[in-house]
Amino acid sequence: MSSKIPVAISFTGVANFLGVLGVIGSLVFVGLELRQTQKIAIAAQVQARAEQLTERNLVWLQGQWELGYRIRTLPHNELTPAEVWAKEVESSWGKTMQQTNYYAYREGLLDDDQWKAVSNRILQGWNNCEMRYTYDFDYLEDAYVEYLRALPDECAE
Repeated sequence: MSSKIPVAISFTGVANFLGVLGVIGSLVFVGLELRQTQKIAIAAQVQARAEQLTERNLVWLQGQWELGYRIRTLPHNELTPAEVWAKEVESSWGKTMQQTNYYAYREGLLDDDQWKAVSNRILQGWNNCEMRYTYDFDYLEDAYVEYLRALPDECAE
């Protein structure tokens, strides 16, 4: 007597099994592609919103190079009320761009080198003590607020 167990595998059964594996693999691939496409579309929408806010907030500065120079170089207490307002608008634009970049990084759309540069700018803005009052957490995403509050705080002293 032989101890060999006869195995009968039909070609049709193997073909059907491979076909099912191919369909499952295709569906997984399509699902991953859809997920990536959705992330890119959301990031594009966030970027478009940031650009719209930028255009709205900075249109008043066009042709006003002296104003731009003053608000970037003079101490806060030496600015006129109108110049303080302009500096606040510019600061608001910066926060919007930084929040947008933080979102893009969280979604994997910025690499570590890009994030390093962005995070350094965020930290610099966060530790600009004379402008800290302009952070209005009610208008910032919760995740970004958490990120900011976890940063080293040179203004707390």
